[in-house]
Amino acid sequence: MIRRRALSLAALTAGCIAGAVTLQRPAAAAETVDCWLNSSKQTCTIQPWRNGGFEISFSAGAIVRFVPAGPPTTDRRPMRDEQGRLWLMSGHHSFELVEQGGDRNTISVSSVRSEPAPALDHIAHGKVKLNGHGQNTVTLYAQPNFGAAIAGMGVSGETLDKLSCTTNSQGTWCRVGYPGQSGRVLWVQRESLIFLGDGE
Repeated sequence: MIRRRALSLAALTAGCIAGAVTLQRPAAAAETVDCWLNSSKQTCTIQPWRNGGFEISFSAGAIVRFVPAGPPTTDRRPMRDEQGRLWLMSGHHSFELVEQGGDRNTISVSSVRSEPAPALDHIAHGKVKLNGHGQNTVTLYAQPNFGAAIAGMGVSGETLDKLSCTTNSQGTWCRVGYPGQSGRVLWVQRESLIFLGDGE
């Protein structure tokens, strides 16, 4: 029951987030933002709904709708969900919504939208340079996640072949290979790579 309530609150709160976004610029089409229910990070897709309202689709699966519940005060705007619960929305570049009464759940949304990695990352094949960010080595993984087995250590600054890239909950990862060693499976986190253009 607790989990069920948390999911419902997550969706409801997401609706408030949508309202927050439109305080700066009305949403004319669906958009995706990073959001949090208390400390749980998720992604929300926001769409306009009725007069000044919003339909929110949470990455956990819930779909909820919010409408303004009155005029904004000095720095807060009341929003009401379909169950009649009141939330107060505040913030400027990033937004926060706090449930009034009940469990006083908190929803936060970043002003940064979730976007796919730059197009250069997804070219089928290319060259990349390992970037240790001040360290001499870069960890190479057997699978695209930090919990996977370590497949080797690369030297910062060396150039490898990029075979493919993928994005998951731990960010964007690219499969790389050393020339002449196509059989090895090596994955590197996007932040540890410099993508080289033609002629570099």
